[in-house]
Amino acid sequence: MLSPVLPVLVDLLADQGISETQLLDTTGMRALDLDATTFFNSQQADEICGRAIKLSGDRLLGAKLGLNLEIVSLGILGYALMTSATAGDMVKILVRYKRAVLPSVRIELIPGAGTLELHCSAAHLPEALEQFYKDSLFAGLITNLKLLTDNRGAAASLELDYGQSEDMHFYQSIFGSKVRFNSSRCCLIFDAASLAVPITSSDPVAQDIFRRECDRILANDDYAGVVSERVKQVLLLSRSEFPTGAAVAEQMHMSESTLQRRLAKEGTRFQQLLDQVRYRLALEYLQGTELPVAEIAALVGFSSSANFRRSFKRWSATTPAKIRQANELG
Repeated sequence: MLSPVLPVLVDLLADQGISETQLLDTTGMRALDLDATTFFNSQQADEICGRAIKLSGDRLLGAKLGLNLEIVSLGILGYALMTSATAGDMVKILVRYKRAVLPSVRIELIPGAGTLELHCSAAHLPEALEQFYKDSLFAGLITNLKLLTDNRGAAASLELDYGQSEDMHFYQSIFGSKVRFNSSRCCLIFDAASLAVPITSSDPVAQDIFRRECDRILANDDYAGVVSERVKQVLLLSRSEFPTGAAVAEQMHMSESTLQRRLAKEGTRFQQLLDQVRYRLALEYLQGTELPVAEIAALVGFSSSANFRRSFKRWSATTPAKIRQANELG
């Protein structure tokens, strides 16, 4: 589970007079620990969310979390989702990276006759926690699809294997009129027309970069929580407007000196990480697009093509032109 989801949950609980200290009590985690973590494992996520449910006593807490969750708060995964080509592609990417979103939950796509069904289940969990996860997933997806398709790609019917009649109005305010409680299954059902609606923030080149980064991070759990990896994520998400070390430290809730000290322990420096990110992005643009070198130089934060070429040769011992030539020959 992505740690940026936590502040949204904390804010919802704060509205009920429940503090973050109360939420983390008995979990063995502190706020500082949570700031330094990229992902929660399934046990941690279940423990935190289960305690939130117990403290709030609100059976709609999951739906409220999804309703208030902004896709950009999901970091690299959020950017991979919002740069998708269509609503259908966005749903498929969500399922592909489900371990980062809800590690305890089974999420699958089942094609129907002109429809695509998004099913969600976690029968091994307590009933209230399973409902919390299902509601947060469905509400978060529909809410952000509305925003990213100008409300055209979020037409779906919802079937839930739970529900109380007095909650119907709240669910309909999120999902529309096609909501069915106490069904034999639990799923969102999209028709073909809704899935084909384009995402307004689609960007094929950026999307490919973000998906590769998601693959890399999720394939290597050892990276979770490493400060240098978090710095690179911040830099990747900034695109061409790369922040300073001080600005990155502020985003990570630490002083610049603390950031420098932690990076030194990992055998690196901020400038090295910035160069790695610039080099990775430059390669993606050189090999995956036909953009002029001058434009690529600007995209990776250089004021001139000459400076970019010098730095690129220092990083790779070759030139942008040779990389592009090799790509064309291959």
